[in-house]
Amino acid sequence: MIGFEVFTIFGFSVPTHGLGIAVAALLAILLTRRQAKLSGINPELVLDFATYALIAGVLGARIWYVIFSWESYASDPISILRIWEGGLALQGGLAGGIIAGVWFARKNKLPVWSFADIVAPGLILGMAIGRIGDFMAGDDYGIVSEQFGVVYKPGTMAYEANGPVPLFPTALFEAAADLIIMGVVLALRKRKLFDGFLFLFMLITYSVARFFLEYTRGDSLYTFFDLRTAQVTSIVTIIVALILMYVRIKQTRNKVME
Repeated sequence: MIGFEVFTIFGFSVPTHGLGIAVAALLAILLTRRQAKLSGINPELVLDFATYALIAGVLGARIWYVIFSWESYASDPISILRIWEGGLALQGGLAGGIIAGVWFARKNKLPVWSFADIVAPGLILGMAIGRIGDFMAGDDYGIVSEQFGVVYKPGTMAYEANGPVPLFPTALFEAAADLIIMGVVLALRKRKLFDGFLFLFMLITYSVARFFLEYTRGDSLYTFFDLRTAQVTSIVTIIVALILMYVRIKQTRNKVME
């Protein structure tokens, strides 16, 4: 179990991490339903989408983490299934959710880019709430920091790895960044340059924030040149999103000229 038990219901233990995911999903759904209604799309479709997105997100988050931590699972592949022990990568979950979103929009004959804009505020809100849950569970903890550090309680992942030492609350700072991004995305809703702008803007700003916040992480996965996996992913995401922005701008201009 990640973190500690918050309460029990019908004999089942509800841990901090699980509660964070549940609250994040609920708030994301409520905000996305609101955005769908404002955009003239049946809000009931949001609940259907949320089911697929949640499953795809968890699968993507787990697969992503396992790929970059294979040495921890090579000797016991069955442990890959024990997701309650930790090991979910948010960026992998984001990738899984995007795949589910494209599939769902096409299946229901919805404009993909417009649907992406509708989902963007709820998605980044869910990510923010999820990070608060991570903080409560002692997951995604930061480096040792006497000035801004937080001492996590016994039973959390941070405590098990570092003991009673002050660690930078990276998860809370990422949650704050996500909430700021959500506010800007909502403010730009009526001023977007093209369909898909809000979603791509959200991806770029989140990736920039994530790149720099990784320097404060104490549990990052590493790749080449001493870069964290999340930093490499952020760079790739920014480049791809900027290219897509350029393509969408050209497509929008061509439609206006026709």
